Amino acid sequence: MPPDSRFFDRARETMGREERRPLLSQRFVDTFQRAYGHSKAYKEVFESAGLKISDIKGLNDLEKLPLLRIEDLVDWQKREPPFGGFNTIDPDNFRRIYVNPGLIYQPGEQEYVDRSWAEALCAVGFKPGDRVVNTFNYHLWPFAFMLDESVKMIGGTVVPTGVGNTLMQVKIMQGLRANGFLGTPSFLMTLAQRAEAMGMDLRKDILLEKALVSAEMLPESLRTRLETNLGMIIRQGYGTVFLGCIGYECSHRTGLHVPDSILVEVVDPQTGIQVGPGAVGEIVATNFNNSYPMIRMATGDLSALARGQCPCGRTGPMLKKILGRTGQATKVRGTFIHPWQADEVMSKYREVFKYQVVITREADRDDMTFLVEMKEEGSGTDMLCARIERDIKDILTIKGSVQVVSRGTIPDLHKKIEDKRTWE
Repeated sequence: MPPDSRFFDRARETMGREERRPLLSQRFVDTFQRAYGHSKAYKEVFESAGLKISDIKGLNDLEKLPLLRIEDLVDWQKREPPFGGFNTIDPDNFRRIYVNPGLIYQPGEQEYVDRSWAEALCAVGFKPGDRVVNTFNYHLWPFAFMLDESVKMIGGTVVPTGVGNTLMQVKIMQGLRANGFLGTPSFLMTLAQRAEAMGMDLRKDILLEKALVSAEMLPESLRTRLETNLGMIIRQGYGTVFLGCIGYECSHRTGLHVPDSILVEVVDPQTGIQVGPGAVGEIVATNFNNSYPMIRMATGDLSALARGQCPCGRTGPMLKKILGRTGQATKVRGTFIHPWQADEVMSKYREVFKYQVVITREADRDDMTFLVEMKEEGSGTDMLCARIERDIKDILTIKGSVQVVSRGTIPDLHKKIEDKRTWE
């Protein structure tokens, strides 16, 4: 069956707007009411905004609710560990506790089944019987587990390779004749380059047919090279670990289809007011997780609602591609780096006068460098750089280099995180 004709739930994904909107409205109201009645954090947030439970009757009342940002979640978790009081059930009833970068805790449980990533997999062409290597990190973070369960939902088999060890990964893909890939586009390129270095023919020895890539930008030049060299199709999925899948590409690549299980808005980041189709704004989403709902969570990503309908037959809203970020937080090798996390790394180094994080990209790989100005220039900087680099890996969970620069190199009123990457 061709990829563009596959649906996880054809009836729901192709229903008309007059049927879809009332269903979304009711799910939204149910989620809001449960959060108001059973979540300490949400009750306080909504009451502080002057809202009573009777004030929210449907989707037309969405803009009355304040935006929730990751910084708010972090602040609440410090006050109300471990989940910040956003949970609507006893914390002891959760089956897992995931740990995201920056020690941001996230519950996981069996009762809530997120089908959004399974919907995305079907749109790419994944099907029962596929053998899929999942190269996302299974350590601490939830995303790999989400995709793992999603492959199971559609009847595929997962090979949980995780990250790293490219030699073994290539041999596994060849030996198991894997035909599906989940991971970042840059890691797929790394595996392709490793396979070529091992003397393999990418078309004959590596049998990948399709990939759902996520967690970082996919430049069209990189997509074209990978699809041409490997003879496969590559589609993007976009989401966050707290919200699930927010958008995915189908074979037609007309935009990012919004899954049936999430409510997405594009808003003015300053006011939280929705902008019209085609206008650029911040992506805000609400999921329907009854035990740990995220209501009007702002992603920090910029996009626009696409006009028109996709030939694939899906009738839900679509986002255009991700157009950038609202603030200084940025994603490096699939991991968000926030200014407050960079401050946490540098806070114990009193000998540092000023610092700046610079993100660049070489050969389809992100590089992160901490530029550091010292209070007093002198010897011992090699040892200091090594200590900071160790803390970068421990706190941010990805590697970064440290470069000591002379005083005056970093301008006053500088951005804490300077993203110098360019995308097509």
